[in-house]
Amino acid sequence: MTAPPSAVPRIRAGDQANTHSIARHTAVAIALATLSLLALLITEPHIGLTWDEPAYIVAARSYAEWFDLLAASPGDALRPAAIKRFWEPNHEHPPLDKIWSGAVWRMARYVLDDLTAHRLGNILLTAIAVGVLYATVASGFGGWAGVAAVAALLTLPRFFFHAHLAALDVPAAVACFLVTVLFWHTRQRRSVAWDAALGAAWGAALATKINALFVLPMLFVWMLAFARHWFLVRRVIIAGMIGLPTFVALWPWLYHDTIARLIAYIRFITVDHWRIAQWYFGEALMPPPWHFPFIMLIAVTPLAITLMALAGIARGIAAIRSASPRERDQSAQIALWSLGALVPLLALTTGRTMVYDNERLFMPAFFFVAALAGVGLDGVGRLLRRKFEQQGSTRRAAPVIALAGSSLFLPHLIVTAQMYPHLLSYYSETVGGLRGATRLGLETTYWCETYAVALPYINAHAAPGAVVWAEDWSHDVLLTYQFFGRLRPDVRVALAPGAGSLFSRYGLEGTPADIADADYVIVMYRQTGFAAHPKIERWIAGRQPALRLERSGVPLMELYEQKPSH
Repeated sequence: MTAPPSAVPRIRAGDQANTHSIARHTAVAIALATLSLLALLITEPHIGLTWDEPAYIVAARSYAEWFDLLAASPGDALRPAAIKRFWEPNHEHPPLDKIWSGAVWRMARYVLDDLTAHRLGNILLTAIAVGVLYATVASGFGGWAGVAAVAALLTLPRFFFHAHLAALDVPAAVACFLVTVLFWHTRQRRSVAWDAALGAAWGAALATKINALFVLPMLFVWMLAFARHWFLVRRVIIAGMIGLPTFVALWPWLYHDTIARLIAYIRFITVDHWRIAQWYFGEALMPPPWHFPFIMLIAVTPLAITLMALAGIARGIAAIRSASPRERDQSAQIALWSLGALVPLLALTTGRTMVYDNERLFMPAFFFVAALAGVGLDGVGRLLRRKFEQQGSTRRAAPVIALAGSSLFLPHLIVTAQMYPHLLSYYSETVGGLRGATRLGLETTYWCETYAVALPYINAHAAPGAVVWAEDWSHDVLLTYQFFGRLRPDVRVALAPGAGSLFSRYGLEGTPADIADADYVIVMYRQTGFAAHPKIERWIAGRQPALRLERSGVPLMELYEQKPSH
C-alpha cells in the first residue's frame, strides 16, 4: 500500500542544494582544521620556548593537580588553603586556557614529549578556529573566499609562530573570534536560549583573557548600525549578565576573598601591571603612543594580506546601498569583521595600561584581518572573472585567477622561509623587512625564543657546573629547558637579584649570579632589554661571540663564552 501524495514530504531542489553545500563546507572545514593541526605539530619542535610559557606551564600542571584533588575529595579541594596552594600560580590571569592545556597535557604526554604536550591544547584551539573561520567566510562568500581567509591567517608569520605556544594570546584571539561568530550566526534567532549561549561564551572568553571584555561593546556598536532589533539589545544585556558570573564560576581563585581578589585583578590589568617598555622608533616607551598598534599591525602583516584586507573592506563599502539583500548582508558581515580588527587596536590606544611585545597584545585582530583578506581576494577574483567573460575567455579565467591569487602569497612565503623559525623577527615589505625595521628603530626580536639555538653549544662545551646568564627575569626559560631535559642538568642558571624560580617546587632553584660571574652569556637582541639594562651592551662591546644567530644580516642572538671549557 502506498502513502497518499500529501503524506510524502516534498524535498525542494533548493533544499537539496543547500544541504549539499553545507556538507561540502563542513568537509572542507574539517580538512583545513586537520591540515593546520598537522602543520603546527610538524613545526612545533622548531619553535623556541618563550618568556611567558613557563608561568603558564607551571600553572597548567598545578590546576590539573587540583582537579585530581577535587575528584578524590571535593571538600578538601574547595578549602581556602587548597585553593591558594593550587590556584596561586599565575593568578594574575584568568585560568580557562590553562585548565584546558593542563587537561590536554595530561592525555598527550603519553604520546608526545612534555613541551609539545603542553602546547597541544592551544594548537588544537587554533585548528578548531581555522575550521570555523573557513565555514563562516564560506557561508557568506563562498568556498574560495573561505580557503583564501585560512591561507591568509596561516601565512601571517607572527600569528603562525604564536599559534604554537603554551601562552594566552592566541587562545584569547580564538575566544574573541568564536564569540563574534556565535553572535553573527544567531543574529536572526529570537530565542532567549541564544542570549544565554552568548553569555556563557563571553564569560568563557573573559575567563581566557581580559581581551574579551571589548567584544560585547563591539557587538552593540555593530547592532546599532546594522540590526536595530529589540531582541538583539536584550541579547547583549542578558549576555553581559550571564557572562560575568560565568567568568567568576570558572575561576576557583575567586571562590574565597572574592571581592578583594577581583579588585586586585582589576588593578593588575589597569594600574598595577608590571612596567614593561616597548622599543618604538628608537625609544623605549611605557606605554608607546596611540598610533603604535596601527603601525605595528601594518609592519608585521605581509603587504599582500594588508592589500587584500583593504580590498575586502572596499567590497563591504561598495555593497552598503546594494539592492540585493544578499550583498547588504555581506556588507554587514564585512563591517563586523572590520570592527573585530579595529577594536583590539583601539583598546591599546588609551594609555591606561602597559602596551608592549609588538603584536602580541592585539592578536585577536588577526582572525578578522584574515577574514577580510579572504573576502577581498575573492572579490578581486570575481571582478577578473567578469572581465574574462566579457572578452569571451571563460575557460582561461579559472587557471589565470588561481595562479594570480596564489602568486600574491609567494613574496611573504619566501621571506617567511628565510626567517623560519624565528618569525618574531618577521617584518613586512611595508617597512623594508627586518633590515628596514631595524633601521627605523623597531624591535629586532623579543620573548627569548632565540635561546633555543644556544642550547646545543652549551650542552656540548660547558664544563660541569658552568653558569649561564641571560637577560634579567628570563631565567625561567632556561630552567624550563632544563626541566624538560633540553639543557644539561648540571648547568647552573643565573638568577637576577631578588628573583625566584617558578620551578623551585621541582627542585630547580637557579644560582644567584650577575653577568660578570657567568661562564656563558646569552644576549637576545631585544632593544627594550638593552635600554633597561645598559650593562649588557657595555659588556659585549669588544667581545667576540662564540655563536651568533642572524637573519638578513641582523643579529638576533649571540652566545658569549667567558671561561675556557674543557
